[in-house]
Amino acid sequence: MLAVLLAACLGASEAPALARPAIDPDAPTLLLRVRLHQHVRLHKRPGARVVAVLGDRTEFGSRTTLTVLARRGSWAQVSAAVLGGRRAWLRIDRHVARRATRWELRADISERSLTVIHDGRVLHTYRVAVGAGISPTPTGRFQVTDKLRGPKYGASYGCCILALSTDQPHPPPGWTGMARMAVHGTNVERTVGDAVSAGCLHAHAAAMRWMMRHVPAGAPVTIAA
Repeated sequence: MLAVLLAACLGASEAPALARPAIDPDAPTLLLRVRLHQHVRLHKRPGARVVAVLGDRTEFGSRTTLTVLARRGSWAQVSAAVLGGRRAWLRIDRHVARRATRWELRADISERSLTVIHDGRVLHTYRVAVGAGISPTPTGRFQVTDKLRGPKYGASYGCCILALSTDQPHPPPGWTGMARMAVHGTNVERTVGDAVSAGCLHAHAAAMRWMMRHVPAGAPVTIAA
């Protein structure tokens, strides 16, 4: 598990970059939580071959909660961490419980900012560090998958970690191992606002603690260039 989040400085998806999420800002985002002791099959396309299977817990032990990015009848498109952030489809059936959230995170790489939105209203805009030139922060639509204590995984993560549903396709040269993306704290807070990371977004401790208290797992995350 430690090896997985030692890669949390990274992240990405094969999905195209979007400037803003294509959702009604006044409407809640549909979430799907895998029911206890159940599993769901992820398909490449609705009705196509199975590409992954998810249980009721993530690799870090959180409840598996997925943000719905698109709908086709009884099928929902999601961003899957198990697929490195690639999109996949699952059937909305008895194996999942419907939930909703009015929380959203929007990151702007050029502005080096992270905005917290609730009910269509901006609550906070935080300064963040972004990926360095050799390991740029990926863009696209993702979700918060887990809320984790930073010290458990190393001092460089600061107080807190919001793990995201994607991997980094462009890690720094020489990088080995997994490449999970996250928003997390840092033990060098003077670098917040700079382009210094291996892909992750780094925020001040106060910002991370506030988000840990308020932003739920499953909240959609949009990262724009």
